[in-house]
Amino acid sequence: MLTTQRRTPAAPQKALTKLAEKGILLSDCAERFNLLRKHRSELLAMYPDQWVAIGDNWVFVVADTRASLREQLVKCGAYPPHSVRMRLETNPPRRIPG
Repeated sequence: MLTTQRRTPAAPQKALTKLAEKGILLSDCAERFNLLRKHRSELLAMYPDQWVAIGDNWVFVVADTRASLREQLVKCGAYPPHSVRMRLETNPPRRIPG
């Protein structure tokens, strides 16, 4: 099961200007995205057709809509632009025409 522990954000919770901050944030985002992707089948079974996210403070959030996901991220102290989110679709659209 996916478990995360609240952490201090890797980069400041504001628009980034320094290249070093952007690199740290990208590395942190990749780690959070890989965690979601690793547990995708598990999460899909538990939260079908819902949005899931891991905020920049590593708080895990689930919601029905993208707007409510953003609201929950803000409530838990995450900065939504730096959060990683994914829609768990049970029947995803075909990406390549057949």
